[in-house]
Amino acid sequence: MSKHLNWVDYAKGLGIIFVVYGHISEGIFNAGMTINNNLYTAIDTMIYSFHMPLFFFLSGLFFTSSFQKRGFKNTIINKVDTIFYPFVIWSILQGIIEATLSKYTNGHVTYTQVFSLLWEPRAQFWFLYVLFFTFIIASVLFLKTRSTKLMILVAGFFSIVYIFQSHLPQIHILTLGYAHIVFFFIGVLVIQLDCINKINNIKAFIAILALFIISEYWFAVIEGFGRLDRGFYSFIIASIGITFIVTLSMQLAKLNLRFLAYIGKSSLYIYLLHVLIGSGVRIILQKVFHVESATIQIIIGCIAAIGLSLIFVELTKKFNLSFLFKAPWTNARK
Repeated sequence: MSKHLNWVDYAKGLGIIFVVYGHISEGIFNAGMTINNNLYTAIDTMIYSFHMPLFFFLSGLFFTSSFQKRGFKNTIINKVDTIFYPFVIWSILQGIIEATLSKYTNGHVTYTQVFSLLWEPRAQFWFLYVLFFTFIIASVLFLKTRSTKLMILVAGFFSIVYIFQSHLPQIHILTLGYAHIVFFFIGVLVIQLDCINKINNIKAFIAILALFIISEYWFAVIEGFGRLDRGFYSFIIASIGITFIVTLSMQLAKLNLRFLAYIGKSSLYIYLLHVLIGSGVRIILQKVFHVESATIQIIIGCIAAIGLSLIFVELTKKFNLSFLFKAPWTNARK
């Protein structure tokens, strides 16, 4: 990673913590445990307003350098190996487990749903599916030209798609694209304009922090928008949220918080594993230890989902099981 982007692992770390919290709290809410509905809805709306757009933005930051290094063919091959492969493997693994144990969980997953992954991705794995095809779109565009003007036009086009998405065909996988692809191209554009370091100072952080708090409170509490309310306002809120995480990460990077950076570097693995681990921990706490406190469930669930994911990843490295996360032929292609 280039020095001027050394804060990205911190941003990924913060982002994946929000992802884990969102899924853990949602599972607890759906399980019927006592929880303050208004507080849960407000926090849920705030988190979902920016945390997945953040990951698309961060992916976009590295696209140009990756494409210049690998070219069209090898860029696609790399994304098959590192994004589409784990999408398939873990969609099937998690899906089979959820379908087999569905009577113990909140959902009612069928094997048909599990093996419909190529046209109807489910659970958290939609992110990898949409991100993979976003890379394909970007790579095709870069075959013709890599000009900043093109990226401005592309980012502008997908911004319009985002804002007016409610008027577009409401097909599940397309709606996920409407709501996220624009942030990838904003990331590409930010790098091409070389403007990211202009907000790497404490004054910018304080100003954006204030704007973030005010805008999120207005969006989630005063106006009462929900996680699926998308349009012009949510686009602005998501952009402010991403900018806040970027400035916060820049400040945290100066403190050299290695564990947060380590979580960020492991964010893909945590993303793949945390739902299974979190659901298992919730069921054990509720059914075996009779823990009905939402607060305790959330705290233990988040710590376990992140911590056990990291332990599992280290074990796969030790016992040479990396094929669970990357295609086993990846090294042969380098």
